[in-house]
Amino acid sequence: MSERYPRVRRYSKDGLLALREGLHLCFFMQRSHADVSPLVARALDVYLDTVGRDTLGWYAAPDGELRPLDDTGWKDIRSRLLDTTHAEACSLELLEHAHQVAGYRFEYNGNKLEPLPTAQSAGLVSGVSFWLPTENLEEQGPGQVRELAVTLARVLPLTSGYASLSFNSMQVLGADRIIRELCVQYPGLDVHSLSATTHAIGAGVRGAYWLNFFGQPLLGQLGGARGLREQLPRPEIDLHELEQDKVMVALGEWPVMGHEAQSEALHPYRELARVLEPYLYEEKLRWRSLNPTRMRQWQRRFLD
Repeated sequence: MSERYPRVRRYSKDGLLALREGLHLCFFMQRSHADVSPLVARALDVYLDTVGRDTLGWYAAPDGELRPLDDTGWKDIRSRLLDTTHAEACSLELLEHAHQVAGYRFEYNGNKLEPLPTAQSAGLVSGVSFWLPTENLEEQGPGQVRELAVTLARVLPLTSGYASLSFNSMQVLGADRIIRELCVQYPGLDVHSLSATTHAIGAGVRGAYWLNFFGQPLLGQLGGARGLREQLPRPEIDLHELEQDKVMVALGEWPVMGHEAQSEALHPYRELARVLEPYLYEEKLRWRSLNPTRMRQWQRRFLD
């Protein structure tokens, strides 16, 4: 049991880990799969160099079956990611374990963005996420996680992105109910669905998180680095310019779960949430069994 991060663990009837707390680094890009795939491949290499190239052992094949990430598996993954002449979109999931929730995981949803988007496709983006277990954060410290997140942000042509504690789960009976209950108790734990978000977020943001990344055109709408500094005067909020068109806003040294004892630590989250409110997108797809009202309440948990 960690004093900093209480363990959120639930097991299936077979005794396999089905839900746990974790940490994920997530980035959204208003670019088509064909444009970002080489950069996503480079970012995946950065992640693997950090966590170890043998950490991920399985992947989801196109037929939905989980297969070993051996030499044949990696050849399949690289082909699906980089061969954009035969596919305009790409979906990848690489996992640490095959039959229980993984502490380490990589997800990618690459979409084709139309030059003239329709009402249905206006919010479409490509997105990627990199998972770490909280044990990694506690053993290595937040500095290493922050360094990894910054390196990934420099590689990717992001519009927005963030690093946050999050619920990491398998789709098993009862998991959604547990998440619905605990997301109120732990507002710092993100409720995450990469597929749902990449179909809706566009140039918007999901909210305020431990580490927040803003690129163009969103950064310009927020007033640039200078404008953000003026709107976020709290000393514990650290704004760092990565490049001319990218910034990181860090809300404290460590991410917080946000339970009652940590309520004061959430003040920077509320301050940033107010700045981001005009750009907060409203999820259109129902996921995690949250109805639209509950979904809106959760998305606005640092505002209302």
